[in-house]
Amino acid sequence: MSNLIRIGLFSKIAQVTIRTLRHYDERGLLKPAYIDIATSYRYYTYEQLTRIHHIVVLKETGFSLDEIATMIDQALTMDDMKQMMHKKKAELANQIEEASQQMARIESRLHQLERLGEKPVYEVGIKSVPVLYMAGLRRIVPRLQDMPVYRCQMFEELEEGLGGSASIDPMQQEYVLYHMTEFIEENFDIEVGFSFDSLAHLRPTGPIIAYEIPAEPMVASLIYKGPFMGVGEGILALFTWLGVNGYAQTGPVRELHLFGRENHLEDYNNVVVELQVPISQ
Repeated sequence: MSNLIRIGLFSKIAQVTIRTLRHYDERGLLKPAYIDIATSYRYYTYEQLTRIHHIVVLKETGFSLDEIATMIDQALTMDDMKQMMHKKKAELANQIEEASQQMARIESRLHQLERLGEKPVYEVGIKSVPVLYMAGLRRIVPRLQDMPVYRCQMFEELEEGLGGSASIDPMQQEYVLYHMTEFIEENFDIEVGFSFDSLAHLRPTGPIIAYEIPAEPMVASLIYKGPFMGVGEGILALFTWLGVNGYAQTGPVRELHLFGRENHLEDYNNVVVELQVPISQ
């Protein structure tokens, strides 16, 4: 038995608790090389140190014990191991991203709580808006964090479908329409578009549609100034104002870009946007 190591010493060499070694034994991950029937002492071999080190590394990487058992017992190749670890890395990156989004939502809620009872930051007004002749592209954005990439791609596709940026007058207004009537956390129905003097000369291609948005006798409107990522605060202020003053939303929220083209913007921390929502009492 000179090649055998008692569990206490093996635990110290491997830097794993005796309790953990017993648990790995129960799970079939690492069985003792020998158990003394008379004393019930557990013994391991030096060769088993390699296996326990593999288990510890994989466990610290984030794999479950079932996954580790599969990786070790099926004698996976190095490529197999690398593929599984890349998969785990992607899972962890996704968890970090979700945690970051959750932190942002918590921060937003705290900000809302702190501002309860304060004087409104935005001045909301009511006005009428004329008919809009719109060329638009509409998509579902799966998650809030996907919004910047989707919007950039949608505006690019919209410009190309209308003949390129050279065919779009700089004076024509750029819009984003949010086709949602209630609070949601995923699958955002948005539309990017340009308004024109008429539909007569428009020849859109692909999924782009040209259509008329009727005039609205009443829209609640405010001017937002600040970072682009803060536009949501302006939308929240609009809905808060609707609730306080007894108005109901009757159409999609309109985000009118007073700064020019979103994809040509140089300073995303300093934008001017008009937010509109059609209303009725």
